[in-house]
Amino acid sequence: MTGALPFGVGDVVQVAELHYCYGLGTLTLRIVELGCRERHSDGLWINLRGVDLGDPRGPRQRRVLARIDAVRPAEPRSSAHVPVRPSWNCAGCGQEWPCPYRRRRLLQRYARERITLHIYLGMQLVDAASDLRHLPADTLNTRFLGWLPRPPDAGR
Repeated sequence: MTGALPFGVGDVVQVAELHYCYGLGTLTLRIVELGCRERHSDGLWINLRGVDLGDPRGPRQRRVLARIDAVRPAEPRSSAHVPVRPSWNCAGCGQEWPCPYRRRRLLQRYARERITLHIYLGMQLVDAASDLRHLPADTLNTRFLGWLPRPPDAGR
């Protein structure tokens, strides 16, 4: 089950509903990780992790099992500012993630839930640490958490 795939990390692809598991409608996905391949009675399938660009709520992380021969290239509708592993650079702009655009969006989205934002970014930091072992811990902390504004009473 080896061989070159006609798509890779960073590509935006579409898969018709009949050819992927765990969803409805045509899927538009920016691939951030290629998983293992599986042979089934109806062909060769692959596990993909990416950003669903067709979700009406906005770009969402997604894992799917898709039939390889049904994955088609697609034109991106928007730039999804999500991390691409193992570099943890932004899929939308190529900068270190979280990029300035993503930082602004995260602050907007979690304006009233700052603790939740800290927890989310802390989990991303832990996930990134396994890929970015060559970076010192304080560099990762600054990159993922150091940019967050401090509450007004944090200096006491």
